[in-house]
Amino acid sequence: MRPPLHAFFTSLTALKWPYIVCPQGRTVKKVWGFVGLCLFPFLPLFSQQHINTNIASWEPKFEFDRELYPSYILTVSGPHENVEIPKNYIGDPGGIAEVWIVSSVPNAKVHVDINIDGWASPSELDATLAKPGTRYRLAPYIRYDFVQLSRTNQSYPAMIRYAISVNGVDLGWDQIQIRVRSVNDVPFYVESDLTGEALDLSGIFAGFVNESHPAVQQILQEALGLKAVQRFVGYTGNPADTSLQAFAIWYALQRRRVRYSNVTTPSAASPSGRVYSQAVRFIDESIDSQQANCVDGSVLFASVLYKIGIHPILVRVPDHMFVGYWLNEEHSAYEFLETTLLGEGRQPGSLKESLNRFSQAVEFANKVFNEGVQPAIEKEEPGYMLIDIAEIRKLGINAIPRPGR
Repeated sequence: MRPPLHAFFTSLTALKWPYIVCPQGRTVKKVWGFVGLCLFPFLPLFSQQHINTNIASWEPKFEFDRELYPSYILTVSGPHENVEIPKNYIGDPGGIAEVWIVSSVPNAKVHVDINIDGWASPSELDATLAKPGTRYRLAPYIRYDFVQLSRTNQSYPAMIRYAISVNGVDLGWDQIQIRVRSVNDVPFYVESDLTGEALDLSGIFAGFVNESHPAVQQILQEALGLKAVQRFVGYTGNPADTSLQAFAIWYALQRRRVRYSNVTTPSAASPSGRVYSQAVRFIDESIDSQQANCVDGSVLFASVLYKIGIHPILVRVPDHMFVGYWLNEEHSAYEFLETTLLGEGRQPGSLKESLNRFSQAVEFANKVFNEGVQPAIEKEEPGYMLIDIAEIRKLGINAIPRPGR
């Protein structure tokens, strides 16, 4: 049975290149978690006063290997349109805390309470289960403390409590230990969910593209001060003008001495080893530390491009990412850029030297795309995805906020 976010995430597959492509076998959709959380000494995995009666039986579920990823919550939370929800699923299509329940009576009235102490306010859902003997999945809209999630920069243990009643009969409660990850951790691939499917969640990387971050305006002001361009005009010029604006951003970042740093270690590890994640720096962290890995540099560059009206593309390949952008408003021409070359080797001292380095980075990335990425996408090889930021925003993938930054 397909999960409710199947239609939401797999709408990426309907947007064939030149928009967004996700190959078969790594379909992006709602992720279901795994059971297998390591037991801590003296701390039980479940604390329960769980009652299964003749009226119904139920069990609690939590996605992502019983780990809560703030990056996922902050990226997908919000209104979504055209999400097809299965008849036996009720509630939040992006929910990760669920109750699976089978009623023995028709039209059973179910009340679900879920509380994640310290991370969300008590949340509830009321539903009517029409068919007896059918398993329903109930996912209340969790009232997360979104500001707290956005400020979580390390891993924390937490408890989640489920309480159920059916037709006014108390069926008790269950309590599960979970782990809250750092907001920098991105669960980009799930080896096998509860339905046995592999899931590519690379679209979550788009949440780190934040054109509204104050640092973006600062970079643009610095770029204008360096006089590589007189002004930023988006697509009002020709493709050469678009490319020159991209160079102006490159030059400003190069003068900031942003260097490549291949640090991707997340705040914790998946208990079962089946949920793959990596740490991604927010754009202010890359600028402040003067370091960026391939993903960091790509989302930083994409953020600035998107601010000036140039539509960026994140290009994910196995173990790497680089950035691209449409050269015109019609999206009929594009260019790619290898951001890891930004701070490599001796730093150019003049605008002309920087332009030569930029041209090399464009030539290199264009060759990788034309000779490797595009053929792989056409063959639907796993591990390749193009994420058009303008298009994925329409699907409800949001920028992760940075309060106070």
